[in-house]
Amino acid sequence: MLFTVFFLWLHFWLRLWAIEMESTDSVCNAGGPFGVPVPQSPLVVVGLFIVMFLLREWQKETSLLGAWPWIFIMAGGAGNLLERVFFGCIMDYIALPLFPVFNLADILLTLGAAGFLLRWRKNVNGKKKNSI
Repeated sequence: MLFTVFFLWLHFWLRLWAIEMESTDSVCNAGGPFGVPVPQSPLVVVGLFIVMFLLREWQKETSLLGAWPWIFIMAGGAGNLLERVFFGCIMDYIALPLFPVFNLADILLTLGAAGFLLRWRKNVNGKKKNSI
């Protein structure tokens, strides 16, 4: 949980830094994923349900090493959700060529999802080896 709080702090610190730097690359995304126009209320309600579901699933994790994808997913999801609730939009401030503008929460969500995919792949490969 401490790592999640650290990543949330870092996420909001970078947001403030991007605002103070008045970066021309920063974008306040009031829509849904990838800027798709979606009303604010459904996004917040769906986000809250997803956070509650993920918290319940995270509690089932038995391995401390296996918890890192959960930490990244929860920090990224909570960061974006809190930003949307408090500021009405999600500040994207990292601009790379050939990519849409994104933020730390997006990086954490991507790394967490990649962690789940790697674990799933490892479990599938492990079951195949054991079944032969």
